[in-house]
Amino acid sequence: MNAKHMWICLFLVFYSAQSPCTACTWITSQYRILSRECLSQLQKMGGEFSQVYKPFPTSLYTRIITAKTENQVRFLAEVTEQITELFNVNLDSAKWDSGALDNFLNILNTRMLNELKNCAASYRETKEQRHTNMTLKKHFRKLKRILKKANYSADSWEQIRRLVRNHLTRMDIIASNLKSALTG
Repeated sequence: MNAKHMWICLFLVFYSAQSPCTACTWITSQYRILSRECLSQLQKMGGEFSQVYKPFPTSLYTRIITAKTENQVRFLAEVTEQITELFNVNLDSAKWDSGALDNFLNILNTRMLNELKNCAASYRETKEQRHTNMTLKKHFRKLKRILKKANYSADSWEQIRRLVRNHLTRMDIIASNLKSALTG
């Protein structure tokens, strides 16, 4: 191998080792800003949050907080994608401020989801993460069934809005922990 090829190989090795950090630097600087804005828009969409309990995957969040960085990043991407899919069903009866709803979905879908997917793409999916994603998808399918059973009523959407707030709040905690892992 000549010197030119050796330098190219060294550059590629160095670049590939740095790519997860490069692809995910926005988590350290932008995620929490966007997360707070998302929560703000969610609040503006409606009034006080519903006090009705709906199932929340607390055990998943408890497990993921101690998982490897790549699993946490993939988890954030998956939850964000599931939330955006949840809001792609019949919103006609939701009595929300349409501007706040549009802003919420724009931040979540266009800005956060794209960045999280780019970051997650820099990591290989693990068996553990596949299992976690399946459990998350099952949780969100249950929420879709709840909405459908309630005929997408305004009350059922308010309950979902509260649950989404809980997801976003817990995701913000994970991102805060990720910040130290990605910069350290």
